[in-house]
Amino acid sequence: MMFGLILLLIVAYCMFNSSSSGRSCCMNHQPQGDNSLNLLNERYARGEINREEYLERKQELSGRK
Repeated sequence: MMFGLILLLIVAYCMFNSSSSGRSCCMNHQPQGDNSLNLLNERYARGEINREEYLERKQELSGRK
């Protein structure tokens, strides 16, 4: 009887612990478009792409083409 109660408490703790950590992960989620634009801005700031390529890709991400 005591073993069943301990097992039930362990299972309940694991379920609560995993569901609460999953929620905090999703709350920090950013929309994909914002993330892509942030990455593009970082690449331009590091000098990985030139201005022309930056502006072209920015337009594509904005959906203006």
